[in-house]
Amino acid sequence: MARSTKPSGNHPVNPTPVTPRPLRAGVAVLIGAGVGALATPLSTGFRVVLMLVFLAAGLLWLFSHPYRRDVRAAVEARGDRYTTRVKQVVPLFPIWLALMLVPAFEFGNWAIAVIAWAVAGVYAWQVVPRIDGTRELEDLAAVDARNA
Repeated sequence: MARSTKPSGNHPVNPTPVTPRPLRAGVAVLIGAGVGALATPLSTGFRVVLMLVFLAAGLLWLFSHPYRRDVRAAVEARGDRYTTRVKQVVPLFPIWLALMLVPAFEFGNWAIAVIAWAVAGVYAWQVVPRIDGTRELEDLAAVDARNA
């Protein structure tokens, strides 16, 4: 697993878990595909099933990956409770908004579907560390390093 190994001052290395790149890329592709599926010219029922399968697979993969044990251990080592916070859910709002708006426009075009997939995938790549909590752990480690 990838870890941050920068020493902070005279203190030992604080191993902060980071999201593995293959996982981050795969989840971004799946979430993007979920949004893009709604812009395809397929029947509505099939589009919804595809969207649900892609989103469920992406989120299940993200939250069932073995690196989550390290994230949990890092959170509990700080004396915090391992729980979902509002700041982890808020980055999902633009994806939710896209999931609500794309079907309303009835694009029915493969080119638009690929564009929606790419845009949602790039956005998902950016927010996956915020969703899984590793970005918050990095920020807290940086604050601790400055205060030490």
